[in-house]
Amino acid sequence: MLHAAPTTGLTAAPAAALPRTILVVEDNRTVADSLGAVLRRQGFATAVFTSGREALTYAAQSASDPAAAPAAALIDVHLPDISGLVLTQKLRQRLGPDLPIIIISGDTSMATLNSLPHVGATLFFSKPVQSSQLIQRLRELVA
Repeated sequence: MLHAAPTTGLTAAPAAALPRTILVVEDNRTVADSLGAVLRRQGFATAVFTSGREALTYAAQSASDPAAAPAAALIDVHLPDISGLVLTQKLRQRLGPDLPIIIISGDTSMATLNSLPHVGATLFFSKPVQSSQLIQRLRELVA
């Protein structure tokens, strides 16, 4: 519940910043929920999806509300409906060049790694990812 500050003529302290939303797209529900929980414990808000199309719908809806737009995205390569690489490219086109997009995947094939710059990925982490390293990089990228 929000309360209005009394009008005393003094300048009010700025309100606490809202948590930055991290878009998580991972087809394994357990992994998706775990990533979301780790991020929330670190003060981030999350939007967690298990398919690329759900994430694209969210991105389209949040584009009209800058406060709801994701501050970063964590994307798995192998999703049930579209490739995480295609999703990355579509998010990059829709949300712009500054959105940090981190690919998290067990697929470390040369084909996947070589395609990352072409689709607009910012970083790559192989699974299993160390959450402390992921959080550190996220904080650097969304600061």
